[in-house]
Amino acid sequence: MILLTVWDGLRPDLISTEHTPFLARMAAEGVTCRASHAVWPSATRINAASLSTGAYPAGHGLVDNELYVPALDPSGPISCADWRALQDMADLEGGPLLTARTLGEILASAGRRMASGGSGSPGTTYLTNPTLTGPIINWAVAWPEAFQSDLVRRRGLLLTQASSSEERNRLVIGALREIIFPEYQPDLVTLWLTEPDHAQHEHGLLSDEACAMLRHVDAEVQALYEHLAATQGEALTCFVLSDHGFDTIGPHVDIARELVAAGLKQAPESTDTVCAGCSIYLPDDGPSRAPDVAAWLLAQPWIGAVLVRDDLAPACPGTLPFDAARVGHRRSAQIMFSYRWTDAANDAGVPGTVHGKAGLAATHGSVSPYALRNTLIAWGAGIKRRLVSDVPCGIVDVAPTVLRLLGLPVPAEMDGRVLEEILEGGPEPAELRGWRETRHPETTGGGVSPQVAHYSAMDGHAYLDCVTRG
Repeated sequence: MILLTVWDGLRPDLISTEHTPFLARMAAEGVTCRASHAVWPSATRINAASLSTGAYPAGHGLVDNELYVPALDPSGPISCADWRALQDMADLEGGPLLTARTLGEILASAGRRMASGGSGSPGTTYLTNPTLTGPIINWAVAWPEAFQSDLVRRRGLLLTQASSSEERNRLVIGALREIIFPEYQPDLVTLWLTEPDHAQHEHGLLSDEACAMLRHVDAEVQALYEHLAATQGEALTCFVLSDHGFDTIGPHVDIARELVAAGLKQAPESTDTVCAGCSIYLPDDGPSRAPDVAAWLLAQPWIGAVLVRDDLAPACPGTLPFDAARVGHRRSAQIMFSYRWTDAANDAGVPGTVHGKAGLAATHGSVSPYALRNTLIAWGAGIKRRLVSDVPCGIVDVAPTVLRLLGLPVPAEMDGRVLEEILEGGPEPAELRGWRETRHPETTGGGVSPQVAHYSAMDGHAYLDCVTRG
């Protein structure tokens, strides 16, 4: 069995013998990938979809944590944390929620079984297998409906919004241990744990609260691993990864109000210009308005990156095309942006600060290297031992690597690559040569600091490291 455990928001530089002793020990015994990347936007639901499909947002269609779908809600964006809103969007389109094949679908077609659990938002958990080819347990809901009914009958009610992260983790892990593992005997399990993300958002990186959550998750994962090791023996393969990193929030910005002040939006809640996550939708005559909005964004000292739909790039000097981050999809807005980041550290000495909305201590979603660098550790059956790899890789590579470990063919349409360098019998990382690339706007804008997209590349695959401004 393969177990994929996601620690939401775990920066790799926060793994330590003090706060995560089990994970630190297993990282030393297995393989640590020190050059692993999230996809941008460096946010949860986007990377959940990339983990499920081995594809970038341009392929799977979850292009932001919020999406503006006027036919569903003309007053504002839907949240991708809401699984019902996601499925309503897919039903409205008359197609699948994710527009790339998922691991669950591929395994089912090969007669293999997948199950999922998640203590984060129902939307995140749903995205791990949205065509429901296997049972899925979230703290608030379970799929399919028959499985939820059986779960409630056997274990009691699910949890409410008032529940804590610890309660949610224990409910989900308990259901996996007591029902899904012994009765469904899955070949692949995805377990998405909501911490340390929530604690870091509210209290900051390496705050007392965040450190307590690191220790809690570490202990829960250790107990689960020891249980599985006793039942699965040498047939168990484990991956621990995160969906994104994190930045401390520095100066506050309310982009909707800034757009109103600039005369580019009628009112904070108006729908002539819709702000949704990292996206700016221009529903009314968007192509003609995009150059003005993009030029204004580029001139703001708190903006770190501005990307526009590929066909709009020639008319928007100084911008990067969506292709630079592989975010172009029919669901995409005309413009996407990221707040400016710096290397400045927080009070606990953790580097990485970004402009952002008031109300939180730390966040993610930016093009900073601190948000785009994710955790990727593996050990167990088929994995090399005591290895540190600096070969460029990313969350899009997990799905094809899982398929290889299960002895299944990797679809040619997957964007990710098989991480041969971490597998038994594969080449040593030192034998593989990665390289660095940069990409500049196709047309230059006068009077603004230029953008540069930086990539680490390997075997024809380029991973976005960050975007800088001159």
